[in-house]
Amino acid sequence: MYSSTLPEGEYVFVQDANEVVWVLPNGPHYHPRILGNATAVAAAGEMIVGHDGEILEINNLSGTFEFGPEVLAGVVNWLRLQGANIRDDAVHEFNWE
Repeated sequence: MYSSTLPEGEYVFVQDANEVVWVLPNGPHYHPRILGNATAVAAAGEMIVGHDGEILEINNLSGTFEFGPEVLAGVVNWLRLQGANIRDDAVHEFNWE
């Protein structure tokens, strides 16, 4: 699960049906592994965390799930409720068209 104490690095995330955001260090084809293969998710993407735990970038890039950018608002909202510090210019929307 996301924690504001994540070490600096690149991560993949999914948001489950209960809106909880789960993360793993970035790697190939990791999105479906986060919750277990065949588990439905509400959102997915990538994030970059800075040395102080601040989220420097967050996007909806996931070749497995291909969610549109509209999912990011819910992810960002949940992260902020959990104490995440997210840079004002961190959200990078990707359109799959």
